[in-house]
Amino acid sequence: MRQRLEIKRSNSMSNSRLLSTIRNYLPGAWIAPKNNELITLYRLRYRMALEELKYDAALIFLNKILELDPLNAEVKLCKGEIYHRCLQDYSRAVEQYNKVLRITGEQGNEAIRLRARAGMAEIMELLS
Repeated sequence: MRQRLEIKRSNSMSNSRLLSTIRNYLPGAWIAPKNNELITLYRLRYRMALEELKYDAALIFLNKILELDPLNAEVKLCKGEIYHRCLQDYSRAVEQYNKVLRITGEQGNEAIRLRARAGMAEIMELLS
């Protein structure tokens, strides 16, 4: 016959002491990050993935940024450039470049708009 082990149940007093100890040693663990902090983190992870030539992971982090900021033309441009230059998926690249042109037409960010037009022209030249 098996011997049964007696299990001591913790009381609420020790649970609260544990939580207060965790809060003292890990103060940031209980604070939800703000959107701009998440965007900064995702941009860093995007750059790391791009340096490691992990384009799928880079696209995932760009999509996470777009979930927080859907009208970010720079991120859409980065997606277009990955599809264009890295993955040679020209239809998706054109789609992203068109989104950038629509967004920048409203916002007026000329530098991003020019890069998107140059990417589109390069694709059209490759396909002709």
